[in-house]
Amino acid sequence: MRLLRPILPAVLSFYGLLVFTVFVLPVAFSACSRDSAWCTFMYWMTESGGQWGTTIIVLLAAILYAGSFSSLTQKARVFFLTVLTLGAVLASFAYLNENVIKTLIRVHRPSHTYILRESKSTADLDSLYSLTEPERRKFYEDLILPDTVTFRNMDPRVVAHWINEVGYSFPSGHSFNTFLLGTILAFFLYHLAGKRFRWLHVLPLVWAMLVAVSRVAMGVHTARDVSAGAALGILLASLVLSIPVVRGAVLKKESDTGGLP
Repeated sequence: MRLLRPILPAVLSFYGLLVFTVFVLPVAFSACSRDSAWCTFMYWMTESGGQWGTTIIVLLAAILYAGSFSSLTQKARVFFLTVLTLGAVLASFAYLNENVIKTLIRVHRPSHTYILRESKSTADLDSLYSLTEPERRKFYEDLILPDTVTFRNMDPRVVAHWINEVGYSFPSGHSFNTFLLGTILAFFLYHLAGKRFRWLHVLPLVWAMLVAVSRVAMGVHTARDVSAGAALGILLASLVLSIPVVRGAVLKKESDTGGLP
């Protein structure tokens, strides 16, 4: 954690705010209602932390970083190396979380428990998890969509999200990935944005926290899921930033230019 010392106050503050929000405030299942501005906001925060959202953020970060170099050759090389590095880190850890950690711990999603309880289904969750992902999606689709009473007040986007998210729950992959990426980007911004704009390093952490909150608000994760996922993301970001070539690239650029122009 020593490498994170300059940004540690912000990292710990937003992690603490996340823990307080999801454990103390009435957030769980609060963003599920149809025609709710809160639901719309939380839905798009969740989308921003998904595969397409993080891809766009990685590309924008790479463009910004590469743009600080002088020659076109340098810009192109730095852009592709940044995209490749961040993409490989996020993809490998996401795969590890989804296919190893979650399947070992086997915690049910709160949305699945809610669906079975409210629809009065007699299906066993453990048995459902033995099905393939397409089979599970088909099961929830057949259970929810014909029911025009139980789920009538729910936002259709949330319903679709519940049907699509059929994996295990702990730890939260969105929280894991966004705090991993958010902490790395905060480190980059702190060292490269220059003293005048150094405060910008908090923005990736605000984003990561809101994505994690959205997972609880939409009912697809518990407070424990997202707090554990966020903690793992911060820890792994620290490990990534301890790699000499990563740390050296940032600190050398800061030394050479005093920050991004």
